[in-house]
Amino acid sequence: MNRSRFKDDIVYQIYPRSFQDSNGDGIGDLKGIISRLPYLEKLGVTALWLSPCFKSPMEDMGYDIADYYSIDPVFGTNEDMDELIKKAKKHGLRIILDMVLNHTSKEHEWFKSARSSKESPYREFYIWSETPNDIQSTFGGSAWEWNEQTKDYYFHLYAPGQPDLNWESRKMRNALYDACNYWLEKGVYGFRLDVIENIGKEVENHILQNGPHLHERLHELNQKTFGRKESITIGECWCADNNTRMLYTDPKREELSMVFLFNDWGAFHDPYYGKWKCRPFEPKIYRDIIYARQFTDKEKSWDTLFWNNHDIPRALNRYTDLAYRKQAAKMLFASTMFLRGTPFIYQGDEIGMVNGHFQSINDYQDIEAINHYQILQEKGMSEEEAKEALEKTARDNARIPMRWTARKGYGFTKGKPWLDVGKDEKGYCVSEEEKDPSSVLSFYRKAIKIWKNKAYRKIIRDGDFQPDYLEKEEWIAYTRMYKEKRLRVIANFSAHTYPLPEIPGKILLHNYDDQTNELRPYEVFVFFVE
Repeated sequence: MNRSRFKDDIVYQIYPRSFQDSNGDGIGDLKGIISRLPYLEKLGVTALWLSPCFKSPMEDMGYDIADYYSIDPVFGTNEDMDELIKKAKKHGLRIILDMVLNHTSKEHEWFKSARSSKESPYREFYIWSETPNDIQSTFGGSAWEWNEQTKDYYFHLYAPGQPDLNWESRKMRNALYDACNYWLEKGVYGFRLDVIENIGKEVENHILQNGPHLHERLHELNQKTFGRKESITIGECWCADNNTRMLYTDPKREELSMVFLFNDWGAFHDPYYGKWKCRPFEPKIYRDIIYARQFTDKEKSWDTLFWNNHDIPRALNRYTDLAYRKQAAKMLFASTMFLRGTPFIYQGDEIGMVNGHFQSINDYQDIEAINHYQILQEKGMSEEEAKEALEKTARDNARIPMRWTARKGYGFTKGKPWLDVGKDEKGYCVSEEEKDPSSVLSFYRKAIKIWKNKAYRKIIRDGDFQPDYLEKEEWIAYTRMYKEKRLRVIANFSAHTYPLPEIPGKILLHNYDDQTNELRPYEVFVFFVE
């Protein structure tokens, strides 16, 4: 069995609620995704990661699963998922499901039984205490919620509607393994595992991430489910660092294919307000963090190369000058996709989508943003400062609907979008990008063809890494080497202009329409040397 097949993948993340609505209710669905499979095949990606579409009360937009075996009616039916898996395969695409194994919804039948009586056979599936400690929920407030029926508290690291599962229970673990295997037998390619570093928690010892039994549980999960198939697995790890990453990804340990790290994003968070107030971006700090991942043991580590997902605001807003949106969008993709790892594209990256435009707190749908609007004021922000913080950092920025056309509803829906798309941003949508050979979309398609080209694949997959021009603090520049062949990347991660170094070799990729003797704002070159 080829367990490294995933190293040939380029993954496209779909947030189903915001990708394509097929029935006019303003919410994206599975039939909408099916209708866009030709577009995704043409883009050149190989796998589609779908954020959760299981049955859910949607307190946390699907990350509160009420039934692991059923598609939520708002997205369609189980038959629609079967059709998506089948038709995606015909387009050369495989489906990755977002699986939440740390917690369920409080509406899950397991929890409804568990909270009804201390004698419930599902009582051991969750974490209970009559004397709760002081652990705080990530979404604000205590992580313990009173349960009147049994006169004690249940633990929820996230929303009160998301009770944490007790991974000490073998019965519970086997129930989760059964759910994973159900979808693997249906033909899914693998799973993105939500907050997977939490499943080793020891609440009584205040250990929430990377607990002492985490890796034995990941190994067991692997052996009981996806490890028996040619699958891909991506763990979401907010607290892991570059060294601990190799514990997850070392093939000999048989845990996960790769993990998402966020230490590059977190490097700019405020010590007091966290992600809600970021300090100024410094390309050198970001660059040094992602370079460090390239220097780890090649046999044990495989990186995830991404700028955006459903949980973080758009990188174009975070890191670049939007006056150069088109060039910067191209630069972001090309500057990192040739590092060692799997490129991930979040829906809309390929057309240079930016953050939404929210006029008031009432425009937000995300429970985290709504809760923190008040929490930030309690911590010292003014109401206006809290509003501004949400405008820059809220997760809903990444969740606005995909821009397919310039018409009302942006071709996403004929109805009212579930999340307001905000102020019209003229100049980019898929239908317009399709017509322009110099568009961001055209650039993405060309870049992906180069990445998949067999002439360069050994360099990208197995080549050594060498940083270049480290004295240039606003550049991302490096060389990938395999035997005598080289791929070199030079990117200007700023709105400044520099003299352009001599470029020995064939230019494979360039994001300006002409070439000068300068390295202009957000300009990037990728070239090949034999």
